[in-house]
Amino acid sequence: MKLHIGGKEIKEGWTILDIEERPEVDIVSDASKLDSIEDNSVSVIYASHILEHMHYALNDKLKLTLLEWNRVLEPEGKLLISVPDLKTLCWLFLHPGATVYDRHHIMRIIFGGQTNEHDIHFGGFDFDILAVYLEEAGFSDIEKIAEFNLFNDCSSLVLLDTLISLNVIASK
Repeated sequence: MKLHIGGKEIKEGWTILDIEERPEVDIVSDASKLDSIEDNSVSVIYASHILEHMHYALNDKLKLTLLEWNRVLEPEGKLLISVPDLKTLCWLFLHPGATVYDRHHIMRIIFGGQTNEHDIHFGGFDFDILAVYLEEAGFSDIEKIAEFNLFNDCSSLVLLDTLISLNVIASK
């Protein structure tokens, strides 16, 4: 199984899991509770702009989510994660060429769009911070890449001629 957490785009061979029921969603579930998925049964997990929705401290939700993703990944399975790059977003927010509309858009990326209870961000990451969380959850071979080019999503979002996402591949 190839699992696309939070996906909106149907692609052959991928199973979409999301907390909200929609026509394209195969499994309706919180990303931190993959009870319907067996241990070591997923070859690849792709999660674009999902981890920032997990509390990094409260109830250890971020840590528990990564442990759960590790549980379902098969040995040597791959985790493909995209998150807003907090370091890049801070730099863009302070960029002299950023208009008030650019800064507002950046603010919404940092804190979430807040269009519903699931669209709120509880944490921010740069490569080093994300790598620490991944290592603590048992992942290794953590590598930063420019883009995944798998789906039309925020992992390739550009603002002020700059990619705003931190895209990382890790192995179980």
